[in-house]
Amino acid sequence: MQVSVPVQEESVESRRARGLARLAELGDEPGGEEFLARLGDLGDLTVDFVFGDVHARPGLGVRERELVIVAVLTALGGLEPQVRAHIRAAREAGVSEEELEETMIQVSPYAGFPRAINGLKVLREEQGR
Repeated sequence: MQVSVPVQEESVESRRARGLARLAELGDEPGGEEFLARLGDLGDLTVDFVFGDVHARPGLGVRERELVIVAVLTALGGLEPQVRAHIRAAREAGVSEEELEETMIQVSPYAGFPRAINGLKVLREEQGR
């Protein structure tokens, strides 16, 4: 089954504005303007594509989107800085500590207990901040 994705002609400025607005909504995670500036072109792509296009799609709310992202990053493993950033973003979006912990538990049967435990460790570290 092929899914068609509508291509919209739009300016880079509108994608950038949408991306920056989403980042502000998430408390400037994964690191704010200074962090993104240090990434150079990759920072621009992160703002424009990841936050301006993908994050801004309809169909999922910000809370649900962040829970999915936390689960995927945890399941992939070895991405603790990104897990940490998206735990913070999820909190900014109104996700509770209980929901974050349950997300880690739901990861365990699919990605393994070690990855879920590592995600839970990051969550516990963030709770101690």
